[in-house]
Amino acid sequence: MAENPIRKEKKETVFYLTLERPAKRNAITFEMLQEISETIEGLVGDPDIRAVIIKGEGAVFSAGVDFASLGSLVGRFMVDSAAGGAPIRADISRFQHYLNRLEAIEIPIICAMHGGVFGMAVELALACDFRLMSADCIWALPEARFGLVADLGGTARLSRTIGASRTMEALMTARRYTAEQALAWNLAGYVYPSREDLYAAADQLAADIAKMAPLAV
Repeated sequence: MAENPIRKEKKETVFYLTLERPAKRNAITFEMLQEISETIEGLVGDPDIRAVIIKGEGAVFSAGVDFASLGSLVGRFMVDSAAGGAPIRADISRFQHYLNRLEAIEIPIICAMHGGVFGMAVELALACDFRLMSADCIWALPEARFGLVADLGGTARLSRTIGASRTMEALMTARRYTAEQALAWNLAGYVYPSREDLYAAADQLAADIAKMAPLAV
């Protein structure tokens, strides 16, 4: 993994978190998920920060979970002490907590997605307050192809966002969908022609939020 897989920048009233593993299609390790959650939670005490923007470097926003990171957990689940699945449930609960914290934090979080967003990256986006996409963005929850499930809260959040039937379709078929489909299903609030337009719109949304009374927001 790159030494600094997440780039952090504070620009006046906006804090930027950029997934910066383009060679790995910005695959997210569990350590990165923890860092994202703890970094944003740490911003609560900074009165200057009025919004957070999460985006990705390279060809896609994120390919989802880092399989090496996922594989590192396998040993914990293969020993006698894992009988009954307690370690699995403990790990899942811990990872769910990171996204639960993002959802609960009072600083508005804008997720700006381009190219592709898959699996865990969709779950990350669902924990954000605003989801924007560029027109080239493809999204999917492919976990079923690997005998897995989206178990970090994505099933519940997606169902609340696009409805139970569409959520079952996405989960049970692992189909890939377009940004326009995300817009039609309310997964994305807006779709923009290019990545440049996407980032400009995210900046403008953050700027508009920053103009408002902070306690009211």
